[in-house]
Amino acid sequence: MRKQPSKPIKRTQDVLDMQDYLKAASNRTVEGRRNYILFLIGITTGYRAGDLVGLKVRDAREAIRHGYFLIQEGKKYNSKNIRQKNRKPRQAEIIPKVARELKCYIKDKRDYEFLFPSRKGGAIGVQAISNILKDAAAYFGIKGITAHSMRKTYAYKIYMDSGKDVVAVKELLGHSSIEETKLYLGLDQEKYHEYTKALNDFVR
Repeated sequence: MRKQPSKPIKRTQDVLDMQDYLKAASNRTVEGRRNYILFLIGITTGYRAGDLVGLKVRDAREAIRHGYFLIQEGKKYNSKNIRQKNRKPRQAEIIPKVARELKCYIKDKRDYEFLFPSRKGGAIGVQAISNILKDAAAYFGIKGITAHSMRKTYAYKIYMDSGKDVVAVKELLGHSSIEETKLYLGLDQEKYHEYTKALNDFVR
């Protein structure tokens, strides 16, 4: 069976519902707090979950100090198709509300600890994040959600709020081409779907 691509959370109300759901759990357990903070950072920076799980507490303190995260993205770093000079860390601003939550979250943590630890030790895995977000989304009847949906939600929000400026999304995601961004946002499928709907005119 072909794996279905992860979907963005398109409605702001759904994003806020998911956030509230995770925040409610954060008041009950340490893991719940971790999940809530991870979701906040994921949807407001656009970093891949695989890069977020590798962060240490010291990275978060640096982000708060400077006002932005500076992360060397694994996908770009490991790709053979990207020249060495283009393998630069991607900068993503940390918004004040998230910075406040993050500062509170790391208050009693040590610099060398993983920012998002697993209960078993080490960092939480991407699949575990997918399971957490999928369960939260299911509560609200939202389908197609995985860990990667955080990055896609970020991209979709930028796309819509910028007046559908694909170039802005490309730059913020660090994509190498407009075509990559269009494919990522699913714009071609969306366009073809609209064309196909027009064929209804042919049928009574």
